[in-house]
Amino acid sequence: MLLKRLTLAFTVFFFFCETTPSLNAANLERKESEAAIPGLSYGEVEDLPKPKTIFFGAGLDNILADAAEWKKRGIDAFFVDYVAREWSTDIWSTDGKPWTIGESDETLQKAKKAAAICRGNDQQTFLKISFDHTLDWFDDILWQRANNNFRQFAIFAREAGFDGIALDIEYINEQYVFDWEGYDYDGYTRKDLVEKIEERATRILQILYDEFPDMIFLTFPEQGLGLGGHIHKAWIEEAARQNAPGGLHYCTEYTYRHCNINYMFGHVWSCHELFHRILSDQAWKYWKEKCSITAGLWPFSSDDYRLYGPGIPFAELKQGLASTLMLSPRYNWIYGSYTQEQLIGRDLEKYEGEEDIQAHLQALAQKEMVTDPKWVDLAKELRAAELKDYSKDLGVIPLPQLVGPGDDVKVELVPTRPGLENTESQQYQDAWEFGLKIFSGEDVDLKADLRTITDWNVIGPFPNPDNSGFSTVFPPEEGIDLDAKYEGVNGQRISWKALHQEGPATSVDFKPVFEPDEWTCAYALCYVTSPVEKQVQLRIGTNDSGKLWVGGELVMDYPYDSRATLDRDVIPYTLPKGTTPILIKVCNKELDWGFVFRITDPNGEPARDLEFSLTKE
Repeated sequence: MLLKRLTLAFTVFFFFCETTPSLNAANLERKESEAAIPGLSYGEVEDLPKPKTIFFGAGLDNILADAAEWKKRGIDAFFVDYVAREWSTDIWSTDGKPWTIGESDETLQKAKKAAAICRGNDQQTFLKISFDHTLDWFDDILWQRANNNFRQFAIFAREAGFDGIALDIEYINEQYVFDWEGYDYDGYTRKDLVEKIEERATRILQILYDEFPDMIFLTFPEQGLGLGGHIHKAWIEEAARQNAPGGLHYCTEYTYRHCNINYMFGHVWSCHELFHRILSDQAWKYWKEKCSITAGLWPFSSDDYRLYGPGIPFAELKQGLASTLMLSPRYNWIYGSYTQEQLIGRDLEKYEGEEDIQAHLQALAQKEMVTDPKWVDLAKELRAAELKDYSKDLGVIPLPQLVGPGDDVKVELVPTRPGLENTESQQYQDAWEFGLKIFSGEDVDLKADLRTITDWNVIGPFPNPDNSGFSTVFPPEEGIDLDAKYEGVNGQRISWKALHQEGPATSVDFKPVFEPDEWTCAYALCYVTSPVEKQVQLRIGTNDSGKLWVGGELVMDYPYDSRATLDRDVIPYTLPKGTTPILIKVCNKELDWGFVFRITDPNGEPARDLEFSLTKE
């Protein structure tokens, strides 16, 4: 029954209204979630204490030289980098002398000096560790080594006089989906995998607390309902069992560039909603009492690290920064790797953009909040993790959504609309029930129930330098000839070929099909045959930008970086009787590349009387 209802639950999409084709809406200059709301007032809010601002990207030498200057720039704490890079690091080898351990270790001596300077400036220090290389959750020998390293990290941080530890689990994101190629499920199930991940994560935190019981613990980035979410769940549960005084502080990255205050506040709501649903009662009580959201902002640079300056317009910086300050009761944080010098006010001539870099720096130091009473009141409630329905206030609602190509379930913010007005709607409850089933490791056959199309003719890769391929008209857009050969990336001769996406995956993954697979474009073609003319909905999500033609008519033009979210765009369409070609173009920058597509009736149910094929006949 649940799966049947899910065909309706997954009718939501990223931010376009169902009755407005994204061909028109997608030409907005910035995504709604990125654009600042105009007309807000900024200043000091007396009854909303400011959090300490943590800086990401400083090494010991940088702190020793510039801690006082960073304080003037509004930085109250540091994620100390370049000391304990990742779980496989022997921290006592960082100084190049693995035989020096404890007081004789040169890195520890330098760390002590840095921590002492920071204490004198009323600044805090957190040893930053990461998961840089993949982990075999079932390898006991590997974990003996890893756990010993974590014990040494805790000893080092304690002896250095640091305030705590920050653990970044981002860099093995490929492991946080059930269909990662490293999981063969030979002798274990998805539920076994979930149990083992939580067991390993729990042991990590036990070891850290054994050596550093008073530490403040921070972790990032948010993982939602992916397997990484089990790591964070296990850590909060263990911190609650020990009633750890420092709490756990959840550093968000979605807030980096989604500077619209509705979406910033909505994301914190979604984090609380998630934890309320996955934590035990004891852990949820601990979360409310001693833990917090630590919202992050990426103010300078962007995907192009050569910019050396503002990566977002001033209005977005001001609203995004204000939101992080309002939503974070203990800490907010700034990502500043590669732009440390500019953020501290040096080498400003390297920035060649149009934004006023001094205005950005001044705003970061001033730390103004939004003073409008509505937002102040909402911030107080969210700081306290007060559970209520914020959809009317924010116009968005957190909802589990299926994201390809790994069929990962993400908690996305989507606009409220008829059928999804609030948290009481059946669609909302069904989507959360489904998301938690996937999260727990239960097997669900989505492909058969949702009827996504995974058999296509495909051709590529075409070049996409600087993302210019999206607007370039390549031959498949001028006319379909399945026997033709064209020039693709690096002069290679490319032609159409049949792709049958095997297995239960609901989406089409271009990564294994084309080489190279970054800064490239590709096309997918199939034919749909309908026994009668009928009203349907074309439902598509692309990673990254994409276009959709039906019967030669361009019906979707989505120029943004995105994920292949199921039903991200819903386009009403009159499908004629007979056979109609469907052509999809997807342009990739980096990382994942693919799409998910299906056709439903106007109510969101799969149109099961349609036939799909790779030829016209």
